[in-house]
Amino acid sequence: MIWYGLSKNQLQIPDPSKYTLVCTYLSLMELAFSPNNLNKLSEVQAAIHKIFSLKPEIILQYPWDHAQSLIVENFEREFEIESNLTFAFLRVLLNHPKEGLVSNSFKEELEKISSIRKKNFDGWADFLNDLNNLENDIKRALVKYSGRDLDLFDFKKWFLHKLNEREINQYSIDTIPWEQFEFYTTVGATYLRKMMVSWMKAEGNDENDMSNMIYVQPGDKYWTLEKKWMNLAREAKMNGYLYEPNG
Repeated sequence: MIWYGLSKNQLQIPDPSKYTLVCTYLSLMELAFSPNNLNKLSEVQAAIHKIFSLKPEIILQYPWDHAQSLIVENFEREFEIESNLTFAFLRVLLNHPKEGLVSNSFKEELEKISSIRKKNFDGWADFLNDLNNLENDIKRALVKYSGRDLDLFDFKKWFLHKLNEREINQYSIDTIPWEQFEFYTTVGATYLRKMMVSWMKAEGNDENDMSNMIYVQPGDKYWTLEKKWMNLAREAKMNGYLYEPNG
């Protein structure tokens, strides 16, 4: 995560005259419920402190709510920081001695939530890996006969399905401003195609990383240190969205 690198002064802060740092709600969730809190608490605290000291733009919407705000004018989902579980955990973590969490109900709840999140992420990755565990002949046929346009269309249908799960079939493929989700859908389709035609495997945190891409809009830059996502973005011809400090 970029925030860890910034907190350790391993990364240079982008020129504020050119770029505005953005912290997403999903990133805050990842810090609040990270298993790192159980054995590397001081590192998580430093990353959280760095976020608040840099004062980035913070998007206080879950990715799917943010997507709907881009589709529906005046869309609002009630959000109260004081009663929000993520911010409640962040407050406790920041006020805790950096030596480590003590054994109490908070630590037990954190362990429970962290374990559930890991189980869900790993389950999704296992599902994708099983789905794409195909014979070499089938993979070669898919390379030959399946097209990227069809892959993108299929990924858009999946995106639509996820939205309609939340809003009871409110959206159709013609009601979505797809240009707003160009980075997410194109990289997402490339990711799924890569698993389908090669032996690339899904990993537990992939779903979280991809959901974070929903926030990326035309004109934005996506900053990651993970070579997998940089390579997939380039393969998808989405280079223009990548923030490359030395580029």
